[in-house]
Amino acid sequence: MLLIFTLWGCKNTFTEETIAQTHIYPTTSYLDIKLDSNGHLPSNPYILSFENGKKQVVFCGVNHLTDNSDIHNPMFARIEQHFFGFRPDICINEGGDVSKKQYRSKDEALLQDAEIGLTKVLCDSLGISSVNGDMTDSLEFKALLAKYTKGEFLVYIVTERLMWGLKGEGISDSTVIRERYHQFIRNYIMQKGRVPLTETEQDFGFYQSNYEKLLGRPFALRGLEPTNPFDPNGKFQEIGRSSKEIRDQYLLRTVDSLLNKHDKVFIVFGGWHLLTCEPGLKEIINRKR
Repeated sequence: MLLIFTLWGCKNTFTEETIAQTHIYPTTSYLDIKLDSNGHLPSNPYILSFENGKKQVVFCGVNHLTDNSDIHNPMFARIEQHFFGFRPDICINEGGDVSKKQYRSKDEALLQDAEIGLTKVLCDSLGISSVNGDMTDSLEFKALLAKYTKGEFLVYIVTERLMWGLKGEGISDSTVIRERYHQFIRNYIMQKGRVPLTETEQDFGFYQSNYEKLLGRPFALRGLEPTNPFDPNGKFQEIGRSSKEIRDQYLLRTVDSLLNKHDKVFIVFGGWHLLTCEPGLKEIINRKR
């Protein structure tokens, strides 16, 4: 922290770009966020604006929809209304790099990628870019593995990003579960995420034993532990919070960097991130000119 404040004080030596690479941004703890009984935002989208002279940020925080076919949800019309009312110089989207994606229509974009697709279509209409506000998997995994064992890391990532999907598909065949697990480990964790694993660590039994150790009960697809960053109890939930906090810092760093080159930044991201990042967004905008 001393190093951070030293860098902050040396305005004549360090540029805004340097600060964005080293600064730890203030955020609100997930444990302090106030939501309704269903974990929802005050509105969908929930929109906050941050302004300092010509520098402006509009953040559309959304509750992600569970029905991909709900392309006429009022959320999308509100995002579009605020986008054209603001007319940004650049956008930040959640969920990966969509800069090269092309959609034949707005409906197709919504069906395929919901608000992410909509953001790309809106950007194309103004001839501006949409930047991925999510860090790469390999960077996130590296940060998590600096805090947690491989067993703890795998329990969270596999459960959150594979097992919930299998449960939603109604898969119950143990052979299919194991096959999908090994594909996930090879293709996602090791190849895309660049996490080296021994043969023992790749085994499904390694995941099962660490799941039981972390959650205090045997693994069962039907009885998965929900990821709830607002729950203060348990290490599983703690790892989930850490993952989101790591992503929050990256998003704030992206906003900070883009405001060095652009005046008006429009963000479409999960609403929880808006609530946690609000202090950091205020800090960023207050030092921009």
